[in-house]
Amino acid sequence: MTHTDKESAATEAALQQQNLLESSLPAAFTAYDTAKEQGMSAPVVFLLDCEDEIGGEIACGWLGNQAVSDAIEQRQLEAAHAEADEEVTVFAYAFPLKQCCEEVPKLFPYLATVFASELPEDGFLVIVVTAGGASALTVPFECREPGNK
Repeated sequence: MTHTDKESAATEAALQQQNLLESSLPAAFTAYDTAKEQGMSAPVVFLLDCEDEIGGEIACGWLGNQAVSDAIEQRQLEAAHAEADEEVTVFAYAFPLKQCCEEVPKLFPYLATVFASELPEDGFLVIVVTAGGASALTVPFECREPGNK
């Protein structure tokens, strides 16, 4: 694979990560809101594609293999009956910033610089895991659908 091919693949992966977040904003906001309601001061939301190799591995570690398998099967059944909005099975959950500062760079060293910066004040940080990697993206609070909190 040439340098240009690697750059193209990285760009494609980043676009897939962004698209997954955009299509899963309600789940991201729910995870963020739940964390805030539980008293977490600086939640960082993880949005996992359970059907991705890395995202699935992380989801299985948190939820267990059976729970992830059942969720994937349910989404596929719904998709077969045209009831599913999602193209993939996603899981969203928030963790405290301090824990993420310690753990995320171990999993994704290329995201270490994200945790050396201040969190956005006009939104919240989401780590999106799909397409064989992860991106750290900010969700502006203004992206919340009208009528939801």
